[in-house]
Amino acid sequence: MRVLIVEDEPVIQKGLVKMVQRYPASFSAIYTADDGESALEMIRREEPHLVLTDLRMKRMDGLELCERIHHEFSHVQVAVISGYNDFQYAQRAIAYGVKRYLLKPVTQQDIHNALREIIAGMNENIVSLQKYVGWAEKLEESIWMLQKGDMDRLLEESERSCLFSGLHVLGMTSVLKDCLNMIVGKLAQRGWQPQISSGLSSSDIGKKEAMDAFGAVLDDIFTQLQLTRKGKFKDPIEEAKAFIDMHLSEEVTLEEVAKRVGLTRTYFSALFKKMTGETFVHYRIKKRIEEARKLLAVPALTITDIAVQVGYEDYPHFTKTFKNFVGMSPSEYRSSFGIE
Repeated sequence: MRVLIVEDEPVIQKGLVKMVQRYPASFSAIYTADDGESALEMIRREEPHLVLTDLRMKRMDGLELCERIHHEFSHVQVAVISGYNDFQYAQRAIAYGVKRYLLKPVTQQDIHNALREIIAGMNENIVSLQKYVGWAEKLEESIWMLQKGDMDRLLEESERSCLFSGLHVLGMTSVLKDCLNMIVGKLAQRGWQPQISSGLSSSDIGKKEAMDAFGAVLDDIFTQLQLTRKGKFKDPIEEAKAFIDMHLSEEVTLEEVAKRVGLTRTYFSALFKKMTGETFVHYRIKKRIEEARKLLAVPALTITDIAVQVGYEDYPHFTKTFKNFVGMSPSEYRSSFGIE
């Protein structure tokens, strides 16, 4: 949660910052401004969730700031701190949606009580990015695999499933920016850094425009990656199968192979089943048995040696697995070649 403190007296401003910093629930950022105009610029740039403002300031006073916030950033919560015990000020402040009106000198307890009350009433507007992490990860994977259809489907599903319902456009834009940073970060971890030519603006737009802008940035990233690869992209499933085939004698795990091809365990498992029609485990067993059948045709090799070569230290287990797949034991299969 981000907080903006607007106060033109440096000493009081520093004191308010310290009071907010001591609040039991830590804030992700605490910003300061000296007057209303600077505060509006800060709100547009940093998108705070809560504003604590004085009333009497130069350039633009606190009441005008409250009015501008009320009309332009209605989701931002506001608390007023004033040295003027004037009922008219309080009335106007409340009319502009101000949640608390505090009189100077304020104590740390006053600030903490106000923060606790305001936060309790705005929980529905504080976004947990965890809700969107899975969505962002799938988008990144679809981009990395150059699956444009999957990327477009995920964007469409976010609208149909009302993923951003309950958020004001500023909150939605903030989440989309965080998701974009996640996507770019994961791509960078894979060894490729996209260039972001245009960002996501949060002023004078609606939710649809925000999502369209987000989609346009992803389209640009997708095109950049496509041009970078120039047809040299390795299919992750083919790469995984080749790795499994080369390490049949080893106990390679699903996690190990998924990490090697740059996918999450869950996504790789589902994708492998979708593309091959069989599970990772079934494919590995099948390839081991296929290799065993080839080796059983070589008279110089013992069945025990063959079992070890295809990854089975446990001979009885190898025999049982082979029979389940082939319909006869390894020795019976070898005898069919006339090899004793």
